[in-house]
Parts: sequence; structure tokens; C-alpha cells
Amino acid sequence: MPRVFDTRMRDGSRHFGDLPETYDPATPQWDQLRTYASTLVGAADVTMFTDRIVEAWIDFTFRGHAFSLNNQQGYWWFFVGDPSCPDGVLACVLDHFETLLDPPAHHARAGGPIAKGNVRVVVFEPNGRIGRQDFPDRSAAESYAADATRGAEDDRGSSLAYLFDDEIRRV
Repeated sequence: MPRVFDTRMRDGSRHFGDLPETYDPATPQWDQLRTYASTLVGAADVTMFTDRIVEAWIDFTFRGHAFSLNNQQGYWWFFVGDPSCPDGVLACVLDHFETLLDPPAHHARAGGPIAKGNVRVVVFEPNGRIGRQDFPDRSAAESYAADATRGAEDDRGSSLAYLFDDEIRRV
């Protein structure tokens, strides 16, 4: 599925993107997202409706368009009221929230396009360093990821490696 897609809802809005949800009852992600929505330069009128148990709707305006986020099936679903909103504006919204909701994908995307058929490895080291490298096939990428995480541990934790295909999808 492309990053920005076009699924029309019954109310006429457009479901245009998904990012992973992490649920922790002690610190619900919706509170973070409500605050984070306010940091999107140009966002206004941020509101939230939640049952404080499992679901939330976060609404805001950005560049003249009404947006909503809702947590569904382990993802945050992104909606725009006007389905003709330019894809560039939609990508800007996804870019902003991806930084918080999916850092590995954000860092994979920051490395620029991945050549067709290649695989990008993003490694998060316990010291805070983030590395990324492209490989011509999945086997070479998996080998590198295994090497990067094997024994790479200190008092702050272990290294984590993520693989992405040429469409920046986790593999």
C-alpha cells in the first residue's frame, strides 16, 4: 500500500494514512499525540475526544484543512475532511507524526529513496547513534542487521535493527 492512499469514508472524508499505535495504559499515547499535534507548525484548533480507556479522536486544522486521527486495530488512522487535499499536505502531516509514532521508518525515509529491489537497514544503538545502510538484497541486509545487533549491548540496552524495502515498508 502506498504511504499516502485514498480510501473514501461514508462521511465523505479521506482515510489517507496509518502509523503504528503503541498502547501503554500508564501513559496513553493519545495525550502525547494531542500535545504533538500542536507542534506541527501551522496546526491550530487541536482538540481531543476520548473514552480514556481504548479510543481517542484528535482533531486539528492545518493549511486550511480539517484533520482527524483515530486509533484503530493497532494503528493511528489519519483522515482529512476534504478528500481533494493535496497529497503533499497529507505527506507533511504523516512526516510530522511518523517522527513520534514510527522513528525507524522516519530514519529510513530520511536516507532518501531506496533503489528498486534494495533493502535499507536502520540500526539504533544504545548510545543514541543511528546508522543506516542499503543492501542489494534482503539476505545481505539481514546478515548485516544480525551482526549489528549481536553483542551490541551496554548498560543502556541493546542495539535494534529494522529492515525496509524500496517503498519504506518494514520487512
